[in-house]
Amino acid sequence: MSEQLPVDNEGCQPANSGYNVEAPTSRQVLRVALNLKYLVDKVVPVTYGCDEIESDHSSVVTPAVVQLALEACGGDPEDKKNRDKYRAVVVFALLKVYGWYGQLAATELHNAELYESRGVAAQQLCKIIIDQEEMNDLHFMFMQMLLRRYTINENDEDSEPANAIELASDMHCTIVIGSGGFQRCLTWLWRGWIIQNRRDPTTFIRDETVSSPYFIDHFNPDRIKTPKYQNLLNIFFSILFLVLYTVVVNGKNSVTVSPIDLPELFFYLFTLGNILEEMTKMYYIGAAYFSFWSSFNLTMYSIISVSFVLRILSVAPLKLHNPSEYWDKISYRILSCAAPFVWSRMLLYLESEPFVGVMLVVLKHMMKESAVFFVLLVLIMVGFCQGFLGLDSADGHREITGTIMENLTIAVLGLGSFDKFKRFAPPYAEILYYSYYFIVSVILLNILIALYANAYQRVVDNAADEYMALMVQKTLRFIRAPDEDVFVAPLNLIELLFSPVFAFLSKAKKSQLSYYVMMIIYSPTLVLVALSEVRTSKRIKYNRLKNLPDDANEVDTAWDLTDGYVDEEDTLFTRSHTSGIRATNKKNKFSLQVQREAEAKDPKFSVSREWYSKVQHVCHKHEQEKGASDDDSNDLSEKVSELLVKLSKVGLSVNSSGSSTLPDEVFKEFKTDVEKLGNMVQELNDLKRELKDISEMKSLLKEIVNQKK
Repeated sequence: MSEQLPVDNEGCQPANSGYNVEAPTSRQVLRVALNLKYLVDKVVPVTYGCDEIESDHSSVVTPAVVQLALEACGGDPEDKKNRDKYRAVVVFALLKVYGWYGQLAATELHNAELYESRGVAAQQLCKIIIDQEEMNDLHFMFMQMLLRRYTINENDEDSEPANAIELASDMHCTIVIGSGGFQRCLTWLWRGWIIQNRRDPTTFIRDETVSSPYFIDHFNPDRIKTPKYQNLLNIFFSILFLVLYTVVVNGKNSVTVSPIDLPELFFYLFTLGNILEEMTKMYYIGAAYFSFWSSFNLTMYSIISVSFVLRILSVAPLKLHNPSEYWDKISYRILSCAAPFVWSRMLLYLESEPFVGVMLVVLKHMMKESAVFFVLLVLIMVGFCQGFLGLDSADGHREITGTIMENLTIAVLGLGSFDKFKRFAPPYAEILYYSYYFIVSVILLNILIALYANAYQRVVDNAADEYMALMVQKTLRFIRAPDEDVFVAPLNLIELLFSPVFAFLSKAKKSQLSYYVMMIIYSPTLVLVALSEVRTSKRIKYNRLKNLPDDANEVDTAWDLTDGYVDEEDTLFTRSHTSGIRATNKKNKFSLQVQREAEAKDPKFSVSREWYSKVQHVCHKHEQEKGASDDDSNDLSEKVSELLVKLSKVGLSVNSSGSSTLPDEVFKEFKTDVEKLGNMVQELNDLKRELKDISEMKSLLKEIVNQKK
């Protein structure tokens, strides 16, 4: 069982990783996906419950089905390199198949439940394959199955390169995302242990400095690309932005117009840097950029920008219609309206906390559900508004148009007034308004409450998977960034200042200058990063000496006396980088020795070796009985599926007289199959009764033996 990844950067290159350099072609990936779709179609011929498919002992997605899914990729079974070349795309292809089922469910509503069941089966196959490969070959699972980007030919066009992690995130495949191997890969990406290959953007490699115990190796601006550190920098700058906003908004204490001071200047520079970052994302990502948080940020920056323009008008030596004090007052009032946005923005960077993350997912789903409510509300408001305006203009004059619009709007909040309609076009206006108020307050608002409750319950019931899906999206936001050199806003303004210089430099010179600029501006952060990673590298080095994966021994559990890592004796400037290894070995040896001595004080305390044999025997016996029961259940399930398929083909129906319209030959065949099915059910019940009798006899014999003793 190989769980070791290559240590050096060279060993992580596709050419030296033990696997074929070339990925399967887009047409080959399409064939793999078609084979897998054929398999899932046959395995799930009828609708199954999600719990039945996702069960660990599922009778639908069995080990035999998993093996068939791997064999569907083709390749030479005797040639490991050739076989693994095509099996590397199995997760990617299954996710594509899941997407196809989603399209079919949307277009064929009468079979939507069947396609949803098949989609769940495709996800479950992904999960099982990932978990199996995690135990067999961690390197292959990380680098080839999950992180390598593949293309598939759909409708005679090659898709954009994408990997399994990106597909699972974009299609919200919570079953796949919740698998242990998937989450483990995501953790390594979050920590920056695996990075994108600069030479080939379709592949990922290990960071060669991950196990280096030297401070200077970790004091590298490239480490800022790590999603974990980018997130921490965003949190820091968001807190600083919030402090500057508070100082600016609550710092005005005079009627006169004061010039722009240093905190206000920094605040507007922070805003400019964030706007520049949003514009860059919009340019590179396109329509996919727009989401709840992007709209939220754009709204906040728009409010601050309007306030800034008015603030400039107040301090500029211009002759305007209104005095400078007026524009200054309006500027601060508009800026004050951005306060809820500035404070709520912190939630975006705290979503890595499980509680905050789940609540944000709930909020996002609620916003989506509320779209139905607002569409209905707008239609009803427009309809009633037109009626009221018609009543108002019936006498040739429009007198209370403003009052009508105001009451229709505030009625949504339960603040409408009936008095204003009693004397307006009686009795028509009063009847219309009562009808409008009833529809909005009783029907529409209850629909909104039901939608919100449904969204909340759906997310909370699946809170763990929803949180993990959120973390995948958060990690990919950093990894998908188009820039090779990361300048976190507002530091991107420094990059903007150097842009004219970069334009006249060669690519090598530009990269070198950018490296030193980042080294200077990130130096305080890099000191903290290097201090943290040096300590982590010593534990990684210890794990590799023990032939363990890099993420082992992170937690010192109570039930394993040899896990954990002792680093209290290590310091940053120690000359020995193995003192922690020696201390850990010493601790493990001491713990085992003390435990043995404590158990040896009473010779009768320890259990015999036969006890362990009995445990293994009982477990093996249970697996055999479960396997026999599963085989019978599988046969029964297959028989039922065959009958259902046969019935669907023939089109079983009954005429008005109650007799069957089936041909005699088909009816006899159907009758025979039903009799066989009944016999199989009877045999299965007999087998269960026999197993129960055997279990009772064992218990009785055990009691007799105990009594004799």
